[in-house]
Amino acid sequence: MAVQKWERLSQETVARTRIFDLTLQMMRNPRNGVVRDINLLETRDWVNVVAVTTGHELVLVEQYRHGIDDVTLEIPGGIVDPGEDPRDTAVRELREETGYEGTHVTSLGAVQPNPAILGNLCHTYLVEECRSAHDLELDVGEDIEVHTMPVGEIPGAIASGRIRHALVVCGIWWLATRRPDLLPGLG
Repeated sequence: MAVQKWERLSQETVARTRIFDLTLQMMRNPRNGVVRDINLLETRDWVNVVAVTTGHELVLVEQYRHGIDDVTLEIPGGIVDPGEDPRDTAVRELREETGYEGTHVTSLGAVQPNPAILGNLCHTYLVEECRSAHDLELDVGEDIEVHTMPVGEIPGAIASGRIRHALVVCGIWWLATRRPDLLPGLG
């Protein structure tokens, strides 16, 4: 028997926050009829930006992450605003978080960040020929330091754990497989 979709018996939003809503759903398993309560986080789509400079470096952001209570090294990214195209979000987030702008904005792909509890997508865009052109435009809740790293050092930064955010590693994988000319040896 093939796996089937579960039947939704009810749905209730139990909490609303700035970033996500917590939804409680009562769902029936079609295989055995058991009803379970399922907690879901509802949030908008996200974007990540793989920004490559004219000097063949990746633009990275260092920032504190509450979930792990530590500082991470990541690629720029953010939440897609209502009515905003993800491509436009990528360009905006790159400018706001890093002050960089570039040319040749290309979609590398989209993934489901955690389909067990999230229903959104994370879109990854490549922006080429990036250069520093603006001051940072950080939100009140952001504290970011901008770095660049030669693309040849990226695999080592992942292997050593310096870069370990799953969606960032995925974005770099997209780059390696879709544009091996920009990140040879990883694809």
